[in-house]
Amino acid sequence: MSKYKVTATKITTGMQVSAGTRGFEITFDEPESTNTGMNPVEILLASFGACQAITAQALAKKRNFDLRAFWVTIEGDLGREDVADGKNVSKFTEIRYQPHLRSSESDEDIKKFLADVAAKCPVENTLTYGTKFVQNGFVKVD
Repeated sequence: MSKYKVTATKITTGMQVSAGTRGFEITFDEPESTNTGMNPVEILLASFGACQAITAQALAKKRNFDLRAFWVTIEGDLGREDVADGKNVSKFTEIRYQPHLRSSESDEDIKKFLADVAAKCPVENTLTYGTKFVQNGFVKVD
């Protein structure tokens, strides 16, 4: 099992949040705030697309699969939906994506390859099968 750790910090400007790990930073924001970055749900979709692309590249290299270019267009419907325990929550109700690739492989081989990418992408697996969230208390800072 691999562990990852990210810290997200609210910045004093508008609704900006800075999130970082391993010396890398991303700025989140909302369009109705200062609009200086993607909002969290856009970054969730972007993370899914990035995971698809990275997984595709790794699989192509491992399998000697001709993959000269790969990108994904993704769109999601954010709305309210009834979930377990009768709760009505705001969430993506559907995420649609379309992989694009440049390859000399047959259509049948591409379909199999893309099915394997989907099955091995950790972000897709997390979104599809869910995950357990655990709040480890809180830290009050003076």
